Amino acid sequence: MKKPYVVACLGALLSIGSTAAHAQTEFRPGYLVKTAGDTVRGEIAYRGIAKSAERCVFRVAGEQAATTWLPSQLKGYGLASGEHFSSQLTPMPVPPAPAGSTAPAASVPARQLFLEVLTEGPASLLNWRDEDLHEHFYVLKAGAAQPTELVQTQLRIVDNGIAREQLMPVYRGTLTEQFADCPAMLLSLTKVEFKATSLVAVVNRYNACRQPGWVAPSAIARNVVGIEVLAGGQASRTQYTAPTFDVTVPAGLAPEIGVAFSLGRRVLRQRFTFRAEVHYVRQVAEASSSQQLYLPVPDRAIVQAIDVRFVTAYLRAPMLARYSLPGTKVRPFLEAGVSMSYATTLDPQLRLTGNNRTDWGPLLPGQMGSREGYRAYEFGLLAGLGVQFPGLLGGHSLAVLGRAEQSNGFLIINGYNTSVLRGNLLISYNLTKN
Repeated sequence: MKKPYVVACLGALLSIGSTAAHAQTEFRPGYLVKTAGDTVRGEIAYRGIAKSAERCVFRVAGEQAATTWLPSQLKGYGLASGEHFSSQLTPMPVPPAPAGSTAPAASVPARQLFLEVLTEGPASLLNWRDEDLHEHFYVLKAGAAQPTELVQTQLRIVDNGIAREQLMPVYRGTLTEQFADCPAMLLSLTKVEFKATSLVAVVNRYNACRQPGWVAPSAIARNVVGIEVLAGGQASRTQYTAPTFDVTVPAGLAPEIGVAFSLGRRVLRQRFTFRAEVHYVRQVAEASSSQQLYLPVPDRAIVQAIDVRFVTAYLRAPMLARYSLPGTKVRPFLEAGVSMSYATTLDPQLRLTGNNRTDWGPLLPGQMGSREGYRAYEFGLLAGLGVQFPGLLGGHSLAVLGRAEQSNGFLIINGYNTSVLRGNLLISYNLTKN
């Protein structure tokens, strides 16, 4: 980790990322709907799931000054990417009673919030996640004063002295009450699951029942998939340890190419993203060392020079989680994960001088030098940081990143060891527009 190229690259990226994190606020194209019904277009500061339910921070496009709107001041707001939030007087969940208590649960006052509209029509399905990221679903029928929450509770049951938790689908009874004016679909409610896709489907069926010819709104893609190409370079340092000597074997910067697939949630797309990548890189590492040998004849010690050369080519498969900071023009990120590497070329060589031998030969002598002495698959831990420039090239993002990886090397012989430290400097180009 102390190699100058690794420290310099990561340090520079960290400095850029730190500055950008303080300078950027995440504004997205959007609109707000005032209480009179008029729509004003501009940019919305998206501040996460919970905070976006409590306030709307809005600014006119191109201006720096922003205004904070509360749910009581608007009918709703939306984002150009498709998300829409409706201001509703929302019943709050009742906290569970303390264990052993027989007192009725205290009522909780309703709260005005911006609820995300998952589908709308004669009945709408609304959604909200609280500060603990617990998901709440609501049904709002046309003409109703406020939405009705769909609740699933967890009940603790003791049977023959064995306690177990059981989910109680109270929401199915609520749906039966709400949709009683469409008897044809009531039987299917017994199979509705407590998740967004299932609840959206059943609300859409109700709307189609109540309003023939009604067309369900297009569902917003919750998952954001990205495909990237990467190019750059890799330098490495292999610590080779043998029974009689050890040596550090460096490899200079070598070209590296790769492709990456990323997956994230749309509402969290500037936060956590999971990535699967495939890279190819070929390197030649060389170093020299020496060891002292005793010769019985003519009874003296000599210094034997040792040259080591590792010719390797790897298909590398990093799997990472990336955390991105907010930003519209510059988006710093951190990432960490694991890497599996497969050696398509593995040719470790050794050359000795001072003992009438000057040619290159196998790194390990005799039977130890067989393929059974080498590990074709490596496992490593890696971490990195970088800066992404979203929408820089016609809606495609560009990123500059640096990584460091420590792997377990390619030898599996007792007394011999190789551990590899790699440093990568890469540029990635996103082929998809998100």
